[in-house]
Amino acid sequence: MPYSSDAHFHFVSSLLSSISFTRTNLDNFLIPFSPELALTRSPDLHDKVAIVTGANSGVGFETAKSLAGMGAHVVLACRNAAKGKAAQLNIVESTGNKNVEVEVLDLASFSSVKQFLDRWESRQVKDVDILINNAGCMTSAAAVTEDGFEYMYQANHLGHVLLTLSLLNLGRISPHARIINVSSCSSYASDELDASNVDSHELLANYTTNIGTPLSFGDVMILYARSKAAQVVWTMVLQRHLAGRKGWKDISVHACHPGTVKSSLWTQPDGVGSMVGQMADIFRMVGNTFGIPNQQGAVNLVWLATHPEPACPEMRGLYWDRLQWRWVRPWMLDIKRQDELWGKWCGNVGITLR
Repeated sequence: MPYSSDAHFHFVSSLLSSISFTRTNLDNFLIPFSPELALTRSPDLHDKVAIVTGANSGVGFETAKSLAGMGAHVVLACRNAAKGKAAQLNIVESTGNKNVEVEVLDLASFSSVKQFLDRWESRQVKDVDILINNAGCMTSAAAVTEDGFEYMYQANHLGHVLLTLSLLNLGRISPHARIINVSSCSSYASDELDASNVDSHELLANYTTNIGTPLSFGDVMILYARSKAAQVVWTMVLQRHLAGRKGWKDISVHACHPGTVKSSLWTQPDGVGSMVGQMADIFRMVGNTFGIPNQQGAVNLVWLATHPEPACPEMRGLYWDRLQWRWVRPWMLDIKRQDELWGKWCGNVGITLR
């Protein structure tokens, strides 16, 4: 990998990470005035199967539509069946590809993930060539899932860990598959994660007797940033584990920032749309004013999932923004920390790689 804790002094890694973070944040304001991203090739995906989580709207929908337009058999894994069906009809009509399906999947419920996996095993076509772990949320109230975890931690991260590891263990990820974890530039804002704080139980403890009450804007940002940073670290450590396994060594895993997009995230009544205060107002203003269309946000995901460059061994396990890999925070590169977090996440979901 281009970045590693062994190859770079901490100061150098910190500097390069800060440059990438600054570049990404400047892009939030400059992208609306820059040339649009475009794919240089449109590969034939008629023999490929793709799963896109959170595919009924936003970047997930546009990613699914683009893959379907290239001929892939696309499964829209959505929490809401009705919205998933509407997205399916839209994609079929716009692409002419009838091999688009809907599967109910709620990443905030381990039971729902396991039910999805059970149904997947009964399918005729089972092997997955492209897995887009896109579904995510930003909640404004203190919430705990039925499995006992902070809601964003499970919906954004743990649910995808369970889904991905299970598909691998079932032998349902093809040997040259692409796994794309949709993170965010918010990952740069996370504090240093370890097994003691990654699940944010210490923060949630402040709301133990008031689950359902509004979170402060600062706490929302902490929880969201931690869940997105977890996805970046998970990408690197998963790639490292797969590289050491004969049957999985050619699988490519990537994390990416789709850009600040004008999506429903900014208006969700149980999320950003309900947050109050000056900082929340500024946050929404930036997103609504400088956000890019969902179609542009999807370009990064589709490129990572289909183009040759990201599949090169030296390019795997990286964090990408606007078709370029970016430096991550130095603490994310610590192998001991990665292994500690890997053990924590596997323990949380109850499985590990076999």
